[in-house]
Amino acid sequence: MNAQSIERKQYFSPRRFFLLLKRDFLTYYRTIIITAAAIGGFVIFASAISALTGNGRNFHPVLYFLLLYIGGFIVSSRAFREIYNSQKSYTYVALPGSRLEKFSQRLIATSIGYVLGTLLVYSIVTAISEGLNQALFRYTHTFLNPLSRAFWIGAAAYLVVQGVFLAGSVFFRKNSLIKTILVLIVFGIALLIIIIIAARFIIPGYFEGLGPIRQDFQSLRELAKWLGMTEAGLQRTGRTIWLIIRLLFWAVLAPLCWTVSYLKFRKIEV
Repeated sequence: MNAQSIERKQYFSPRRFFLLLKRDFLTYYRTIIITAAAIGGFVIFASAISALTGNGRNFHPVLYFLLLYIGGFIVSSRAFREIYNSQKSYTYVALPGSRLEKFSQRLIATSIGYVLGTLLVYSIVTAISEGLNQALFRYTHTFLNPLSRAFWIGAAAYLVVQGVFLAGSVFFRKNSLIKTILVLIVFGIALLIIIIIAARFIIPGYFEGLGPIRQDFQSLRELAKWLGMTEAGLQRTGRTIWLIIRLLFWAVLAPLCWTVSYLKFRKIEV
C-alpha cells in the first residue's frame, strides 16, 4: 500500500464510516423503533378517519411529506447534540474515525438514510392501514408512489432544506431547532426589506412611501412598457431571475450548508 493510499484512509475509511453508522443504530435503535411504532399508529388512525369520511385524495403523499419534513428537521437539528453534551462529548470525540467520517455519517443518516428509512416504514404501515380500511370501510386511499416525479421533487427538496437544520445542530449549543427557525424568519424579513429597498431605486414611480402604488395592467406588454422595457426583454429578465433562484436553491444551498457545518464541526471537535 503506497503512502498516498494510507494518507487517504486517514481522512476517510469506508470501514470506519460503516462502523460509525452501526454504532449509532445500536445506540438509538430502541428510540427508532418506539418512534416508528408511534408514527405508524398515528398513520393508521388518521387513515381510518379519512377512509370513514371518504375524503382522502392524495392522503398518503401529503401525510408522508409532512412526517418527512417535520420529523427530518427535528432529527437533523439534533444530529450533533453529543458534541455539546459534557457527559457524551469525550466519548464521541474518542471514537475511532476522522472528523470527515463522523460528519459524513451524521449527514448521510439524517438525509438520504432518513428518506429511505421513512419510506420503508411508511410503505409497511400503509399496507397495513389500507388493508384495515378495505376490510372495515370498503374504501382505500391511493398508495404513495416513490417512482413519481412529485415524490422525487419532494424528497430532493427535503435533502436541500435539511442541510440548513443540520447546520443549526452544529452552530447552536441548545434549542437548535427553534433557533434555526428564528434565523430563517429573520433572514426572510431581511431579504424582503432588501428587495423593497432595491425596488424603490429600480422603479421609484411604483412606490408611495413604503407601500406600493396600486397599478392595474391588462397585459404583459403594458407592464413592460410601464417599466421601460420590451415585452421580450421582460420575459428574458423574469426567466433569468427564476433560473438564478433555482440554481441557488438546488445547486448552492445544500453544499454551502454542508461546507460551513463541517468547518464549524472541525473547530468544535478539536
